[in-house]
Amino acid sequence: MGPGDRVGVAALSGPVDAERLESGLAALRRMGFEPVVADNAGARHGLFAGSDAERLAGLHRLAADPEIAAIFFARGGHGVLRLLHAIDWELLARRPRAYVGYSDLTPFLLGVVERLGLVAFHGPMVGADLARGLAPDDEASLLAALAGRYPVTQRLDAAVRVGSGGAGGDGTVAGPLLGGCLSLLVATLGTDFFPDLAGSILFWEDVGEPPYRIDRMLTHLRLSGNLARLQGMIVGHLDGGGDGLREIVADALAGLPWPIAWGQPSGHRAPNRTLPLGLPARLSAGAAELVLG
Repeated sequence: MGPGDRVGVAALSGPVDAERLESGLAALRRMGFEPVVADNAGARHGLFAGSDAERLAGLHRLAADPEIAAIFFARGGHGVLRLLHAIDWELLARRPRAYVGYSDLTPFLLGVVERLGLVAFHGPMVGADLARGLAPDDEASLLAALAGRYPVTQRLDAAVRVGSGGAGGDGTVAGPLLGGCLSLLVATLGTDFFPDLAGSILFWEDVGEPPYRIDRMLTHLRLSGNLARLQGMIVGHLDGGGDGLREIVADALAGLPWPIAWGQPSGHRAPNRTLPLGLPARLSAGAAELVLG
């Protein structure tokens, strides 16, 4: 897809600021897209952009429109977990398209990958990143992803450690890229919406989480058994992500036999490069790079 296409803007999470939404819509238009906004985007119901029924209806109306080539999301926050069981996945499957978001959208995007067999995009949201204005590299990353221009090589800061299991001599592993916001990933543990991570390269990032909560969430994932069969792990933006936090993460994951790499410029902070969840990827710890596609 590309300029000239109609794109939906759904609001499944928190209330959407009207001024920020309009700034984000202007950015979409400047990139050549024709945005179509969900009916509930201006609604407010407690913590959310409308009631559960209103938010679902807004998404489903966009999903039923065969002329909409992609659906972006207005913002994150909280709310998607309440809707997962009621999403009409069969409707979404009848009209394959790109879905773009992150944060609270993590379980939805992973559902698109697992239930629909599509690539979903961990990328900028309309009332947040687009409203602030994308840096040229971030905009180029988004447009290239939507156009399917792969493979792409992403340089990383460093690899913390390389285990022996499954890695080549230079610490190279391969598998589908999965993941998103760590706290949302952990929130789906024990439900039908937790993804099958076996054989994948797991990307994660988060915001506003102190080190002890990062440790607790990683330990929770590890105790669940879902990290044992990963091919590798990539860490994106974290608050205060210095060497101390890296040591905490490395300690929480000590003994697991795969590469851990740092510095993927994606997530709640700028830069926010678009990542294709579900697409084959190759992580080279020795070269500190990620190849997508």
